[in-house]
Amino acid sequence: MLCLWVVGKAIYIQQVQGAYWRGMSDSLHQRIEEIDAERGTIYSEDGQMLSTSIPQFDVHIDFAADGLREKNGARFRENIDSLSMGLATLFGDRTADEYKRLLQKGYNMKDRYFLLKRKISFRDFQKLQQLPLVRLGRNKSGFIAEDKSIRLNPYQLLAYRTIGLDRENAQKVGLEQQYDAYLKGTTGKRLVRSIGGGVSVPVDESYEIEPENGKDIITTLDIHIQEISENALMKMMLQNQAEYGCAIVMEVKTGKIKAIANLGRRNDSAYWENLNYALSPTEPGSTFKLATIMAVLEDKKATL
Repeated sequence: MLCLWVVGKAIYIQQVQGAYWRGMSDSLHQRIEEIDAERGTIYSEDGQMLSTSIPQFDVHIDFAADGLREKNGARFRENIDSLSMGLATLFGDRTADEYKRLLQKGYNMKDRYFLLKRKISFRDFQKLQQLPLVRLGRNKSGFIAEDKSIRLNPYQLLAYRTIGLDRENAQKVGLEQQYDAYLKGTTGKRLVRSIGGGVSVPVDESYEIEPENGKDIITTLDIHIQEISENALMKMMLQNQAEYGCAIVMEVKTGKIKAIANLGRRNDSAYWENLNYALSPTEPGSTFKLATIMAVLEDKKATL
């Protein structure tokens, strides 16, 4: 009889209370996590943004937060209707009733890292912070916002390879790579707690060390000259059906590089800035003739 009771209890704990006890186990583990700094912006010489970081937010809710559970969940019940209507108006992807059912489900499950919305723009995030319950703060509302900044080139493909790419889990190229040490800044640190599913949530903002934002870079590039150079190069590439080509515009008086354009042929015969040919090692070819003639003329070995 005792054996049957033990087996039954084990099955009950595993099947019914398993998620709860696993969550309790994870919650006992705390660690220090790094916080990425805001990456610096790359500018043209006249102050136009060539590459910058745009903040986006993933928003989760800790439905086991003390502020939501105290007084038998009174704060949650008092705000769920107005919050649901606010979310429906702000995002427009669900009705107020759908949001209410979604929030109630997360609350009933005591989900500690309930995903509400991904990739919220900074403007929408500001509006979200003013909604009922959310505006009470993280401790009382359980709302957790994670900054997921993305890198954006405002001029899209203009000087695409020269400006470069800042890619996660991939090699950087262009100016993003060359000046990465200055652009990336210094990471911060924060104390996080592991919860169910291997997810970590911040414990206390007072334990945070703020990251130091990266430095901005001002280049010598000129947007208008860059556009003219790219259009002229494209015209010549099409006219000659070339495999690849590049154009560099330098201000002779100062030596400043005002534009670098690169184009290479893809498999579908279209042209694309797939490589920075301007900085790629290649045979100098006939350019040596010019240097040779200049040396001869300077030494007065010949005249024109």
